[in-house]
Amino acid sequence: MPTAQVPEWEKAADKDEERKTPLWTKPKDRPANWRELRAQSPSTVPIVGKLDIYQGLKAEIEQAKRILDFEDDWDGEGSPGYSEDTFNRAVSFLTTYAEGVWESCGIPLPIPRIGPGPDGSIDLHWKLPSRELLVNIPADANEVPTFYGDNYGVLKNRGTLDPQKFNLEIVPWLMN
Repeated sequence: MPTAQVPEWEKAADKDEERKTPLWTKPKDRPANWRELRAQSPSTVPIVGKLDIYQGLKAEIEQAKRILDFEDDWDGEGSPGYSEDTFNRAVSFLTTYAEGVWESCGIPLPIPRIGPGPDGSIDLHWKLPSRELLVNIPADANEVPTFYGDNYGVLKNRGTLDPQKFNLEIVPWLMN
């Protein structure tokens, strides 16, 4: 009398039961951020691992270093020059937001124009098709950065930012 064959999928299921390893992710095991998700997803690591979230930003930072050569009265109107400390705080702000936008949204930070601001401050200006955001990094390290966002229509927003923390309030202004 012939014996019944056990289907292959049942054999595989039996092996998993022996290991006591679930084949699914429990809700409490969901990744907390994109970096953790990338670490758990080996199929995406080769693609995501090659993505440089600072791509383009490095070039803009290098180009913007020229403002450090501006001396006092560079504009003929008595404006002060720009300090390396102010420039470094602007770069630190950009780095914080590049990492924060990537971790919270999974997208690279759009590249801003880095330029001279008033009174030795540095402006970070994102001009997108449907909105713009201007962040001003003050020359005085004791002052907080300010921002102004405009969607070319109804919504305008302004305020101050903690330079040491990632602020989700301005993230929508940075997304295309």
